[in-house]
Amino acid sequence: MEYVDDYQAELRYLNRTIDFIKNELYRLRQLLMIEKSNLLELRNAVVENAPKVPTNFDNLVEVNPYLMEIKRQTMYYNNTLKELNIFSKMLGSPYFGRFDFVEDGSNEREKIYIGLHTLRDPNTFDILVYDWRAPISSVFYQFEKGRAYFKAPDGIVEGDVVLKRQYTIKDSELKYYFDCNLVIDDEILKEVLSRNSTAKMRTIVETIQREQDIIIRDTDSDILIVQGVAGSGKTSIALHRIAYLLYFGRDKNLKKDDILIISPNNIFSQYIKNVLPELGEENVNQIIFEDFLKDVLSDSGTIEERSRYIERLASNEDKIKVESIRFKGSLEFVKILDRFVSYYERKMIEFTDIYYDGKVIFTRHGLKNEFLNNKMNRPIQKRLERIEKMIFEKIHILRQNRLSKIEKFVENYKEHEFEVKPYSRLLSIKEMKAIKNQISSFTQINYFDVYKLLFSNMDLLKKLSHGINLPEGIDEIADMTYKSLKNGFISYEDCGPLLYLKCKIEGFKTDKRIKHVVVDEAQDYPRIFYEIFKLIFEGAKFTILGDIFQTLDREVDVAFYDVIEDVFEGMKVKKFFIEKSYRSTYEINEFNRKLLKHSPKIIPFDRHDEKPRLVQKNSFEEICNVMLEDMDMLLSHGYKTIAVICKTKDELKEVYRMMKNKIDLRILDSSDEEIVEGINVITPYAAKGLEFDAVLVFNVSKENYKTEFDRRLLYVACTRALHRLLIYSVGEVTDFIKNFYSC
Repeated sequence: MEYVDDYQAELRYLNRTIDFIKNELYRLRQLLMIEKSNLLELRNAVVENAPKVPTNFDNLVEVNPYLMEIKRQTMYYNNTLKELNIFSKMLGSPYFGRFDFVEDGSNEREKIYIGLHTLRDPNTFDILVYDWRAPISSVFYQFEKGRAYFKAPDGIVEGDVVLKRQYTIKDSELKYYFDCNLVIDDEILKEVLSRNSTAKMRTIVETIQREQDIIIRDTDSDILIVQGVAGSGKTSIALHRIAYLLYFGRDKNLKKDDILIISPNNIFSQYIKNVLPELGEENVNQIIFEDFLKDVLSDSGTIEERSRYIERLASNEDKIKVESIRFKGSLEFVKILDRFVSYYERKMIEFTDIYYDGKVIFTRHGLKNEFLNNKMNRPIQKRLERIEKMIFEKIHILRQNRLSKIEKFVENYKEHEFEVKPYSRLLSIKEMKAIKNQISSFTQINYFDVYKLLFSNMDLLKKLSHGINLPEGIDEIADMTYKSLKNGFISYEDCGPLLYLKCKIEGFKTDKRIKHVVVDEAQDYPRIFYEIFKLIFEGAKFTILGDIFQTLDREVDVAFYDVIEDVFEGMKVKKFFIEKSYRSTYEINEFNRKLLKHSPKIIPFDRHDEKPRLVQKNSFEEICNVMLEDMDMLLSHGYKTIAVICKTKDELKEVYRMMKNKIDLRILDSSDEEIVEGINVITPYAAKGLEFDAVLVFNVSKENYKTEFDRRLLYVACTRALHRLLIYSVGEVTDFIKNFYSC
């Protein structure tokens, strides 16, 4: 009887909420029509009454009130439209959770319903549904029944949770609900995780876990670092954190344009683009880091694409190349570059005496002292520009007198008696050109040439490395780097050092508009890039998320995050470690964990399905035939997103060639716009950050996967799978799998 009464009460509350939303939708649609009409009237008034082309100040004054009113009405219209979209989203499922809270010192049992956004009745001021980001909503995510607290604007509020309930509401109908003792009941989470993947990332507000919620709501840290295993929800956390910061920061004037996501590639950017709008926020700024590098460095040469860089490592793990990558991203190399900048400005800028009108107006020693003793926190090029300006200002004072002397000199030559002034000016211009060339010889510095110089002089490089352990292959590294740069080719591992040197020599316009930077796939950026981020986004706070086990181009451990903390010395750093993986089934998670060199602590979510299937055949043709059968089977089982993952682009193209006439599939690389439902053929490095219902990994043979780099590549490939993982080998299976798994 109690359940029936409770169920009826829940139905009444849901119906009240749905009715409220429907009424609001009607009101907002009417309001939108009125605002649209007002806007059209205003625009017509401008066309009819304002001057077509304002030609003077009076015209501008006449037009301005219209423009200001149009701007104001457009803002009202957009706000109403945004509100309408929010209510439309909530109509089908207005809330997903509830807890009853009794605050200390009160006997009142307050029912708190949690949904995507706040629903407040303007007549009664009752809050029907609380926004998941509201301070009180943290209780739902972080506490079980019993004692609880939340951080309100006026301080900590303590009390007791006496009921905690979760709902499944679809199409405005209550499907079921149940009371739970866990933070978020595993049954709801299991149901959500069992769904098929889509081409776009979804929100996770219904299933945010306690450890995730703590990260999302953190506002105390300057630098928040998250190490999360594959499938732990790092990217979702980052996006929900952005939504929370925008909600929390409204009173502090934090806007979408103040936040920047540094994204690994185009596919990833498109994959996540629906999340913030689904949460009721506009998308924030995004940059593809590789595009940023090209924009900044392309004037110096052809930049190697990151995909090509990984391809070279995948094709042949060259020991010298690996050493070069590790060295150029290290603290040791940052120290060498800093020493080089200091050495260059003291020893390698050849100031000269500046003569004008037959006299020394600046000595080389005087210029050098001025340059070195008045740094004013400016980079080399800015200080040299100041020196140049100082010289020309002095010349400008003397120039009129000098021109008079030249004219007197010209007057002595009869062949110029009718063109004294023009010819004198010509001589003066030639003289100034020579002086400008002389000054430019020591005031114009090219960061690319400076970097190239470092690798052309081994004696200098070793001198600058005093007390620093250089790689064993430093001579080969220097030779390889110099030849590449000389040919106008910039290897990907040289992009970071070049950009760092550019910042130190030329300076870089800091973007103080950006107040918060989100760095995803943090493990892909060696230390030197964080030094650059700190320089470019001066004063910004950072959310940095990564997984050390998915680092491809070098091997790192958990100390990597200490390196980042060291870069941001003096700022408040907080680190979180998420060991639970939600993406894959228990069986796939266990398989993936054993792939790694030192099996890390990865806690799989208790969702079961078939074990990964390993197929071994003797030829590519046999493997492709089996894969085609498996793809048909997966499609018939309703899997929406399927990935065929090939180690390299060459392998990918060959697989595509063999299958394209037999099944509908599409090549996807990091430059593409987005994944699509169906079968996508992709490389592991392009698939990072993505997930698929089913993953088929092509040719995991001993010949194909043999180095530690290959092991990490294979781990990335296998961790993309949600429900099914199928792996195929032509010939003997790689030891990375054979050591613990068999057909």
